[in-house]
Amino acid sequence: MKPVPVADGPFGAVPEHGNAPTGGRSAPKPSRGHTSIVLLVALAAGLAACGAGPAPPAAGGGGNRSATVAPDFTGRDLEGKTFRLSDHLGKSVVLLDFWSTYCEPCKAEFPLLGAMYEKSRRDGLLVVGVAMDGPETMADVPAFVKRMGIAFPIVVDDDSHIASIYNPKKSMPLSVLIEKAGRIAVVREGYNPGDEKLVEADIAKALDRVP
Repeated sequence: MKPVPVADGPFGAVPEHGNAPTGGRSAPKPSRGHTSIVLLVALAAGLAACGAGPAPPAAGGGGNRSATVAPDFTGRDLEGKTFRLSDHLGKSVVLLDFWSTYCEPCKAEFPLLGAMYEKSRRDGLLVVGVAMDGPETMADVPAFVKRMGIAFPIVVDDDSHIASIYNPKKSMPLSVLIEKAGRIAVVREGYNPGDEKLVEADIAKALDRVP
């Protein structure tokens, strides 16, 4: 899982991580060995996250805070009930998790998200899974959720309305952590074993933060 590098996007301008190049010199051409390393790194990144394209615009990365207010949205859960984000702001720290039934890293991450939810829900954590399956697989979502033993709420995003706000590149998994005050704290893309420790630390900081 990597913090999402951010430029101007739907949440506004946020500094990107890393050092910007200086001067007017062009970058040196990589050697063959360097090219091989780059290809291996790219392959590993593909295994860590589903979806294509560059990292999506977002409001924060790593442990950096953002003053950006999380846009409200309305969706429906698996029972057809209305879910409105603004109903939970000021009450809970909300972790939005974008996923699909065909995303293998998402499947690996689910038990860990479930454990975090059970551990911290009484302290004010709300995990919300946002199912991004299309019309051809959306019918599989309820059975998938039951099979995976997912206890936190699932919101259906079959028209990509929520993704268009928070995850326009439709990366999976992608998590958006929203503080009680309604500010976006952290956005993380992809999943690798051990990443759950980073997410737990993000959640702990958000829960300790006064709205």
